[in-house]
Amino acid sequence: MTEYEFPLHTVSALVERVDRMPPSAPVRRWVLRDDNQRHYHGQVGVADDPTYLELRWKPNTRGQEQVVGTFRLHLARLAAAGYIQLEGDGANANQFRLRFYRGERGVVYIQARQGDPALPIGVVDVTLG
Repeated sequence: MTEYEFPLHTVSALVERVDRMPPSAPVRRWVLRDDNQRHYHGQVGVADDPTYLELRWKPNTRGQEQVVGTFRLHLARLAAAGYIQLEGDGANANQFRLRFYRGERGVVYIQARQGDPALPIGVVDVTLG
């Protein structure tokens, strides 16, 4: 059986798994929950590109958290590839909308909207929830 580790090395220009955040990086810790339509989204400023984010998953508000990973996200590249959205009008666009989604078999994706291209970045064990 083939084993995969997400994110794949072929997408390192878009997203990379890191061991730790640089001390000067703002702390972003987001928790993706299944009872919240299996997704989590928020805004990140254009000036914060690249951004570092620790992502966790849990089945519901009382469930145990699992670490999906700590990532360096290249926001402009993710937007150019269609995985996230730039928000605002024209020259006033100063925020990226970043959305994570847990799909089948516990795979976690970056995906702008349901039905859009999805980039796998990690896996959680949904049986432990």
